[in-house]
Amino acid sequence: MICRKIFNRTYLVIFVAIILFLSFQPKSEAAEIPDISAKAAILMDESSGRVLLAKDVHQRMPQASLTKIMTALLVVEHGDLDKQVVVSKHAEETGESSIWLEEGEVLSRNDLLYGLMLASANDAAVALAESVAGSEELFVRQMNNRARELNLSDTHFANPHGLDAEGHYSSAFDLASLAREGMKNPLFRDVIATKEMNLPWPGHSWERALFNKNKLITRYQGARGVKTGYTRTAGCCLVGAAHRGDLKLISVVMNSSDIYSDTEKLLDYGFNNYEMVAVAEKDKVNGVNVKDGTSKSVVVKLEKDPTVAVLPIEKSQLSFKIRDSRRGSGSG
Repeated sequence: MICRKIFNRTYLVIFVAIILFLSFQPKSEAAEIPDISAKAAILMDESSGRVLLAKDVHQRMPQASLTKIMTALLVVEHGDLDKQVVVSKHAEETGESSIWLEEGEVLSRNDLLYGLMLASANDAAVALAESVAGSEELFVRQMNNRARELNLSDTHFANPHGLDAEGHYSSAFDLASLAREGMKNPLFRDVIATKEMNLPWPGHSWERALFNKNKLITRYQGARGVKTGYTRTAGCCLVGAAHRGDLKLISVVMNSSDIYSDTEKLLDYGFNNYEMVAVAEKDKVNGVNVKDGTSKSVVVKLEKDPTVAVLPIEKSQLSFKIRDSRRGSGSG
């Protein structure tokens, strides 16, 4: 959580670190952990990034079309969504899931983005990659650079669509963290929550009808996205997101025999046991000592209330501090 500076002569980025001091829970008070089939899974608090439930979360695994979360993020971050894209022969020939793009066809980046995330179109992924970076290879380089920026240490991309390839993998933790980053973007949120839409289909007397492959958004209360995936190697995968009240959760299941049952169990566990708590007031002014050898002090003000999902018995154990993110910490 970035704090807003009230005044400061030198550039300084301040982060709020939410620190939880959790005591051991007796069995009588501990929530029952859901039994899920996925080989790796995670439940994360979207607001704070706190992990609420974990199963082999750092295991590197093929992520299939969950790859497209990064592709979509880079596209929306790059912008210029009205830009017209001329479909290449390479994009047309990309196999598996598609929206039947044809060489020379012209669609906007925005249209292709919906094709990417609703229909999980591999041809749209390549067309977008070529439009944003000039080539699929250069776009993949951008994907890996962005992964490093987000500290996704168990992730490496070999393509923008997720078809099985050597050196193409991620983990449940990284995918939840990536989805959390995507959910900060309003356009990203709108696209992944769209149930259906039509796209132009030049040369045809009808339009392309797109239906979101992620059935979570129609079958689970408060569902907001995010993306399904499948290859023979990866198995069935799903990154889910849902909210109830002010509690927002992100889930990931990888190589699952029932992605929707597993996901719903994870989300139910979170909503039934956790609640959102603000650990500080955004209007409170704080002083922070800058660890740069000059004994400078900076006055900062929180942009918004720092919040975190907690169990009821954890409420009294919360504290937070404001620190100079470069080194050392200040009081809070």
